[in-house]
Amino acid sequence: MKNIFCILIVTSLLFTLGCKTEAVVDVTEDSQEFMSTVFTFKDVKIKGDTLIVNVQYSGGCGDHKFEIKQNGFLMKSLPPKQPVQIIHLSTVDQCRSLINEDLKFDISSFRGTPHGTTVLLLKNWTPDIIYSY
Repeated sequence: MKNIFCILIVTSLLFTLGCKTEAVVDVTEDSQEFMSTVFTFKDVKIKGDTLIVNVQYSGGCGDHKFEIKQNGFLMKSLPPKQPVQIIHLSTVDQCRSLINEDLKFDISSFRGTPHGTTVLLLKNWTPDIIYSY
């Protein structure tokens, strides 16, 4: 009888501990998640410490934001080369308008030397971008 009681207790504990609990997440219609979205470069130029990029993407109803970041380590060449990329983040956007937008990014953090020139290698843009400062 004692063995049966122990088996019942152990079995009950295993079932209790084996049950997974799920966290309930309150999702409202206002919550929007940004995800990476495609876009096309139309023109790229530099003015001082600012990279000016003309991009084209579809949308018109959702929120869109763009970020620039390093896409690898600074190459120790003469002049140094810095791979960079621009990322388009968007909420779900069902609209199909073709949007052209000029974006401006501060690129002073991509300087490869204190004074001189750094070549920016922009992902999905073939020509090298000469950044002189």
